[in-house]
Amino acid sequence: MVFVNDRLVPRAQAMVSVWDAGFQHGDGVYEGIRVYNGKIFRLHEHVARLFECADALGIRIPMSREEMAVAIARTVHANNLVHDTHIRVQATRGLKRLTGMDPELAAVPHATVVVMAEPKKPTLPKGGMTLITSSIRRTPADCLDPKLHTCNQLGQIMAKMEANHAGADEALMLDTHGFVAETNSANVFVVKGKRVSTSTRNACMPGLTREFVLELAERLGYQAREEDLSLSDVYRADEMFVCGTVCEIAPVTGVDGRRIGSGQPGPVTERISEAYLKVAGSEGVPVDTLVQGAAHHSKGA
Repeated sequence: MVFVNDRLVPRAQAMVSVWDAGFQHGDGVYEGIRVYNGKIFRLHEHVARLFECADALGIRIPMSREEMAVAIARTVHANNLVHDTHIRVQATRGLKRLTGMDPELAAVPHATVVVMAEPKKPTLPKGGMTLITSSIRRTPADCLDPKLHTCNQLGQIMAKMEANHAGADEALMLDTHGFVAETNSANVFVVKGKRVSTSTRNACMPGLTREFVLELAERLGYQAREEDLSLSDVYRADEMFVCGTVCEIAPVTGVDGRRIGSGQPGPVTERISEAYLKVAGSEGVPVDTLVQGAAHHSKGA
């Protein structure tokens, strides 16, 4: 079952018009969210970012943040999903009356909203993954701000194609100054001694998982830093890992054919990963509570 605009429909009936701005131009924003033990982890933070990015692009979502949270919970509940579940929420600029890039061509003044929930384990290997450095640079803010979680991801797709052709799991993308930005789908961390570093916000999507990993590293007694990271920092790292909602925390054991550290998942990575999963598995917004609360409110109204 998929939530499309204002109702849940079977997957085969979950359709978006060919006149939709998202289909025609990738003109929209999205969020990826994960469910653990019947609870949606960092639900309200993800919903807030969706609305903030939409607002920055002038996309009007035709529901409140609270209504969006309930729609997400209803979609999870309708599919009887409680764990190893990935949610994708997407809001495009909506239907157009004519083809063309001008936002003024909108046929309706609000977004098309879609929520999908599917059984999906973390997408990257937990036993160690390999990266290649892509020739595709991550888009800088003066072209398209990477902090906006937009549906326009062609650069990352082309980088992933390079990784696929090279037999690597992911592509490491640099910014236009040659510093590490992120991979095609995740944020990057390197470990050197007690220092746990991630790239600056200049050319990466500063993910919610990235933010949480920085907090966890500090709690666990490490020096957590955001800084410019070069490829030499990567090659000389004791450990390396990537993080994101879809992949959680995944260790990197090789980059560009070079072994990282011992060539095995490192102790710092494993410690942070264990701490992350412990919190993610216990915190979060219960799906049933949101659904039942919305049903009670509807009856009262």
